[in-house]
Amino acid sequence: MHNIKFGVMAVILLLFCDQRLAAQAILAPPFGLHWGDTPDKVLDWAQTKKLDIRIKILGDHPEIREIRVSAIRGSLPGHQAYALDARYHWGKLFEVTVHYGSPEMKVSQVKADFERVKKAMTGKHGEFVPNNKQKKSLDGYIRSAVSYHVEPVSGLLLLMALTEVEDTVRKKSSARFSLLYRNENIIPKK
Repeated sequence: MHNIKFGVMAVILLLFCDQRLAAQAILAPPFGLHWGDTPDKVLDWAQTKKLDIRIKILGDHPEIREIRVSAIRGSLPGHQAYALDARYHWGKLFEVTVHYGSPEMKVSQVKADFERVKKAMTGKHGEFVPNNKQKKSLDGYIRSAVSYHVEPVSGLLLLMALTEVEDTVRKKSSARFSLLYRNENIIPKK
C-alpha cells in the first residue's frame, strides 16, 4: 500500500513539474528571443534588417535598458507588428512588448485583430483575466483602454492591451494593441 501511495505522489509531482516547465516554454518571448538573452541579438537583427533602433537608459534605474525597434515604414520584417520593445535587467532580457495597429489601419480592423489574437493566445496559454478598463475624456480626445492578462506560472506574465483614441473635434480615431511578455524570475529578488 505504501508503494502505491508513493507511486501516486510521484506521478502527481511529475505532472505538476511538467506543467510548470511547459508553461515556461510556451510563454517564451516572440521573435526567436529567449529569456536572459543579451541585447546583442535584438541589435544585430535590427541592424541586419535596417530597422530604426532607440536605446533608453533610465537615470534612476541604471540596471534597466530599453531597446525599441521599429520599421522605417510599415511593419517589422516577416511580422504584422510595427514595433518591438525589449527590456533588460543588467543585460538580461526580462520583458518584450510587441505593438500592433499602425496609424494607417482602421480602428475596426485593429479591434478585430486584437480579438483574433486574444482568441489564439487563449487557446495557447489559457483563459485571460480582465486586468484594467478605463475611459478618459480630455480636451476633445476620448481615450479608451482595456487589458487582460494570464500568468501560467508564477513570475511569467502575458498581458494584452487595446487602446483607442478618438479626436472628437476632427472626427478621427486610431487604435493599437500590444502584447507584453514578462519574466519576473530574471530580476533578482531584493
